[in-house]
Amino acid sequence: MSISSKVLRDQRHRQNKAKQNTMWWNCTNKWKKSSSPSCALSLLPDDILLNCFATVSRSDHASLSLVNKWLRSLLLSHELYEERSLMGRTENCTFLCLSIPSDPFVRWFAFYPKALNNRLVPIRPHLYHPQEASSVVAYGCGIYIIGGMIGGRPSSRVLFLDCRFHTWSNLPCMGIPRAYAAAGVVDGKIYVFGGCQEPYSDKWGEVFDPTTQTWDVLPKRPKEPYSSVIHESVVREEKTVLALNEKGNGLLYVPSEGIWKKGKSDAYSPRRGWHVIENVMYCCVTGGRILWCQASESELHEPNAIKWREVMGLKDLKDTLCASKLVNYGWGLPEEKLEDLLPGHKLSNSGPNMLLFWDVLAPGKLEIWCAEISLQRRKEKGEIWGKVEWSEVVTSIDPPHPLPEHQHHCKILHALTLNL
Repeated sequence: MSISSKVLRDQRHRQNKAKQNTMWWNCTNKWKKSSSPSCALSLLPDDILLNCFATVSRSDHASLSLVNKWLRSLLLSHELYEERSLMGRTENCTFLCLSIPSDPFVRWFAFYPKALNNRLVPIRPHLYHPQEASSVVAYGCGIYIIGGMIGGRPSSRVLFLDCRFHTWSNLPCMGIPRAYAAAGVVDGKIYVFGGCQEPYSDKWGEVFDPTTQTWDVLPKRPKEPYSSVIHESVVREEKTVLALNEKGNGLLYVPSEGIWKKGKSDAYSPRRGWHVIENVMYCCVTGGRILWCQASESELHEPNAIKWREVMGLKDLKDTLCASKLVNYGWGLPEEKLEDLLPGHKLSNSGPNMLLFWDVLAPGKLEIWCAEISLQRRKEKGEIWGKVEWSEVVTSIDPPHPLPEHQHHCKILHALTLNL
């Protein structure tokens, strides 16, 4: 490298550093200017302020932001979340999506299990959020809502909910409209397939790169009969997207190899709410039971069907779950039939523990319940045992009395967890 090139490179580095410092000063100075004279905290150095507030749980941010505009500005700053990450003070944060009777909008809530009041904090709704059939994934600092049904037609829209600041943005649309599609994140990219009206479309599968904000087409899948209506999808061992269609046929896509593989079938009963915790796949079934299988067992080998086993130790929870109903999973299926067939609970997790959400029609009100379940693997017997750590109502809603009683159930659409 020549001397002049080196000098030019050093000069550009100093300019970029100065620009960064200026941006930092402008941001922190904004906090200072908006602070009230009575707020002594604003007199502390910026690095100490960020260091202190980075240790505060997100569940306390809503209350602290009411103190004054300066503190609210600090709590909603990108720098605070960068400091939390550097200090290793990030925490698991769960977000719940509900469809509430008589409410025209789909509602997202931030869930704070340790809060004394307001465990479900509402997020401003997006006006064009599909009412059903969207595919959702959690990645980075937010949630991606992909496709869905709008006005009775599949949509190609993609929405992004920034879970740090509870703000919405519109992302580039997919190449084709989709509803009831498979979706999963592998190596920082979002893979979506199925859910389209043309079963052999050139764009049957697509991948989205959040960094470049672009969509690319996946390799064509083998021309074999496979319904595009996807009931469930998960990411297996962080490297393969697994999907199950309405007929119970499994399909896998391996991004690292760019190939499709047949998966095992699961056509004997409506198992819903698939969720992976530490490479073990869990699901919900009628009767209030929670089942599990090794995620690695989903690839096509003998036998051809997924072998599910029941999570032991949750007998007392079954009767409560049996009273719940869930969302419509397929095009054109009567809701009355679905309410009889499908379980009404959704699975998520907080670290290694399972979070279980379900709805209950209590006297004069609707209730959303949550239970946290610790899981213990007993390898010598090939069993998984669960223990309910706590189980409580997290919110109550006044039911719309003009509706028939069987329509009073909230629909728990999604439950996702991020590390923020």
